[in-house]
Amino acid sequence: MKIITCCKVVPNEEGITVMQNRELSTEKAPLAISQYDLNAMESGKKLAAETGGTMVALSVGSSSSLENTKIRKDILSRGADELKLVIDDAHGFSDSLQTAKALAGALKNMEYDLVLCGAGSSDLYSQEVGIQTGTILDLPVVNNVTGITAVSDSTLHVERTLEEEVELLEVSLPAVLSVSSEINVPTVPSMRDIMKAGKKPVSVMDMKEEAAPSTRIIEQLAPKQQERRQQVVEGDGEEAVDALVSFLRKEGF
Repeated sequence: MKIITCCKVVPNEEGITVMQNRELSTEKAPLAISQYDLNAMESGKKLAAETGGTMVALSVGSSSSLENTKIRKDILSRGADELKLVIDDAHGFSDSLQTAKALAGALKNMEYDLVLCGAGSSDLYSQEVGIQTGTILDLPVVNNVTGITAVSDSTLHVERTLEEEVELLEVSLPAVLSVSSEINVPTVPSMRDIMKAGKKPVSVMDMKEEAAPSTRIIEQLAPKQQERRQQVVEGDGEEAVDALVSFLRKEGF
């Protein structure tokens, strides 16, 4: 089975700082693979091993993120046999549809049976890119996937966990799946995996389609911090309950 796993390079959220005006600064934040895409890569690696197949990693972004040697090795150390990149500094790829169009344009020039995406990206978490990519390619799309089993070369059984039920779906290939973070626990690459990553092929693809954004981010602010009220309601009788209800109503709840 030929598997393509899409992954996004983002600023490591632990290095993001909040400025006095509540704006977020990523200047000192190191680059990292989006946390949710690690689940997709782990799923792709496992499925490729089970089917005797291959996994190719695909990423779209700017040169400042994708020309980073350390990041490339990190991606390739997580089970990918090859890394393909779409590098474009003219687009910020902060819009999900714009990203989906770029991914779909690259996928049209690749051979695959299955495309895997994370539930969302660690920076924006729109949860739309996988669905939009599959729709553009006119392929079956399933999101919130918590289990994948290969039935044959052309069919998968896919588990999808909802709030009150678990669906078991039969999906024909090729298809696009967005996996939940509950599907697995990403493994840490071994030293051998990291050493082998430096010898794996990396290629840059042209963005075939113009990917104009449908939205743009005007401002990104951290939530306004509020001091704790430190209101203590003592007791567990009716009077305490009434006092709590009165306080909550006063606060607008």
